[in-house]
Amino acid sequence: MSTNYSAVIEEGKVPGTYMTGEVSYKKQSSDIHPENTVIKEVTFEPCARSNWHRNESLHMLIAKDGTGYYQERGSAVRMLTKNEVVTILPGVEHWYGATPFDKFSYVAIITEIDKGHGTWLEKVTDGEYYLLSSH
Repeated sequence: MSTNYSAVIEEGKVPGTYMTGEVSYKKQSSDIHPENTVIKEVTFEPCARSNWHRNESLHMLIAKDGTGYYQERGSAVRMLTKNEVVTILPGVEHWYGATPFDKFSYVAIITEIDKGHGTWLEKVTDGEYYLLSSH
């Protein structure tokens, strides 16, 4: 028995306003997951990273390929490799991105998107970023 479902795929580059470096995404909307949920795949080229930001809803990141960084404000940076999962609670300031020498991609599952898209904050400076890779 086959299952019919509709899926809409949206692809593109993330604007430099929110990121440093080259970041692309593929977002899927379909009727096989809850209506108020988005699933997207995001790929960071080496050295690319997000700005600090906080979300209005629960986000789950599942590392897919490469090696990446994840950091919550006030905490140590966490290295992410394939299949690691990060749960980001609403309101927690954080950033993520690729390491200097490797691409990094993850799948994000974002719930309760009706609560809003979050707030973008300042960039992670080159000084902050490269200090991480020297440890």
